[in-house]
This record gives sequence, structure tokens and C-alpha cells, in this order.
Amino acid sequence: MRELFGFVRALERLRDFVGEFIPEDSIDLSEGDQFEVSCKGELTTGRVEALGQVGSVGVVLGLDSQSSRLRFEGVDVYVVTGALVGPRNALVPGLPNAHWLGLRFRFRANEEALKGLEGEIGGFALVRSRVLGRVFDGAYNEEAVRDEVRTEVETRLVEEFRGLGLGDALLMVDGPIFPTPRVLTMSDNPYAELYMSFIQRRVEALRGVRAVGVVKRLGQSTYLAKCLGFGVDDDTLVKNQVTRSLGGGVYTAVVGPITIRVGDYTKYCWYVASRLGNSMSVVRVEALDRDLAMLGAVYVARTMGLDGVPIPIRLADRLARRLNAGITNLLASLAPLRLTYEGLEELNKALRELGG
Repeated sequence: MRELFGFVRALERLRDFVGEFIPEDSIDLSEGDQFEVSCKGELTTGRVEALGQVGSVGVVLGLDSQSSRLRFEGVDVYVVTGALVGPRNALVPGLPNAHWLGLRFRFRANEEALKGLEGEIGGFALVRSRVLGRVFDGAYNEEAVRDEVRTEVETRLVEEFRGLGLGDALLMVDGPIFPTPRVLTMSDNPYAELYMSFIQRRVEALRGVRAVGVVKRLGQSTYLAKCLGFGVDDDTLVKNQVTRSLGGGVYTAVVGPITIRVGDYTKYCWYVASRLGNSMSVVRVEALDRDLAMLGAVYVARTMGLDGVPIPIRLADRLARRLNAGITNLLASLAPLRLTYEGLEELNKALRELGG
């Protein structure tokens, strides 16, 4: 935490950075539906046993990150923590060479004053995009800042997993194996380059690693719906399709595979539906390899809890949340700047997490 105290000291000089107000860039980060999606002649809907023998796994690890944004007067601080949980654990902050803080000004920053600040906190905090080279100022999109810091944290944890040398271990990552926001299709938008760089970093980090992404919130997802020619979201479509094919009861089913291509990158997906009476939870399992996606679907099905979340991811999520809440509380207590109303709400959220 010595880094955090240095960061707080740097915040004392932020009054030197105050400039004119500038409006924020607006970009569409919702899940895109203009990419190539296919499932021609190979779609399976059945109980998980329908996949048969898909390979063995030694141990399963979970990886998740948690982000919060503390709004102070004139500046936002993004705190992103991460956890790798399994037979060996790792945390960010805790690993060297990890950028886990982001600093965004809500005005046009003084570039000359900024150079000194970057030198002080550059080892673990970002004040400008490492991809676009732009300062995180009032014009820079808020969610793009969060996603860049999150990419830094999760990539560092994937590198740590790779270095553990666990052989046939399987890594479950919370979220998509790589993101596919609509902005990727907007070639004249500078954020298209940014998000394509996130895909490139994730693919490079995961190449040769047995890792799958688990997407839990599918209410706005339409990949499967587009593949089958329906105008509904994937969550509703999977539930209806599974119920129609298998009826009621208690079971775990799979639907897939589908293939999604974004430029030069391809991912393979299965949907896993866990039914308990009238309740059904659905997640999408993604991988960079077709066979690995199938393997991941089986092991996600085997480890899903009653809430529909695989236990390895649930454990990593819980640890990342607690760590994030603790740092958020500490930062709010030490910072020389006054919290805005939104900042106080974020602090109260952290306190509830620590008290739970």
C-alpha cells in the first residue's frame, strides 16, 4: 500500500492542473451485432452429457476484477482490483508491474504540470491512455478509462496464471474472452482503435492458455438470436429453446456452438443453462479454440452454483470486491480532495461491502 500513499500525496497538487471544462466523448460500448456470427448445421440443444467426452482438467482457477470510481471535486479516481483464485492465488494490487489505478480529470489538464505527476505515479497508475496517448481529461470517455485499467489488471493476472505452470489446469475468466462493443465497427472513431487493442492484448495473453470467458448478463446479447434469425435476446431464446426441448425438472443443458469473428479474431461460444424447477440461469462460455469452448462449457456446468455463477469465478469475485472496497475506503479517507455526491455513494457502497 506504499504506492497508494504516494498517490495520495500527488493528489494534493491537483489544483495546479485545473483548466477549462470540455464535454465528454460519447461512444457506444453495448455488445455489437454487426460481426460475423455463424452456427450453420451444427447447433446442439441438450443436456450437458450430450457433449460426451471432451477432455480432462486437473484444477480449475477463477479470475475476476472489480472496479469502482471515486469522484472528487475536479477529478475521478478509478480503482481496479483483481484476483486469481485456485490452488495458488494472486492479487492486484500485490503483483509487480500492474497498473491498477486510473486518474481522469473532468477538465482540460495542464500538460506541463502533468509531466511531473506522471513521473510520480506512472508505476501503477495511468493518467493517459497507453494506446492512444491521450490524457484522461474531461473529453475522454469515462468507461474507456475504466476498461483500459481493467485490461491492464486482467492481463497481468493472466500472465501470472501462465507462469504458474499448472499443466492441464483450466482458467475461468469473468466476462467475454475478448470484448465486442459496437464502437469496433465505427472506423472513424478513435475508440475503435482502443478497443481493438484490448482484443489484441487479450488474445496475445491467452494464446496457448486453457482459458474460457464466462458471460453472466445476457439480457442485451443477440449473437445466438442473430444466428437463428430471431428478434429476441439470447437469454430469453436459450431459456425457451431448452424448455421446449427438455421440459421442466432439474438439469444442466447446453446450446451451441456459435462462432463469432471480429476482424482477424475468432471466438467460439456455448450457452450453459442450469434449471432448478421454474428457475433457469444462463451463461455464455467463450474460448479462442473450438474444442476448448466445449471443454469449458462442461466444466462451467459442473461448477455452477445455485446462483448460476461458476464457483471459481464466485470466489475470485468475492475476493476482488472485498479488496476493492477496502482500498476505496482507504483512499477516500486519506485523499486531500472533497468527495462529490457520487463519490460519497461509491464510498457507502464500499462500506456496505466491508460490513457484509
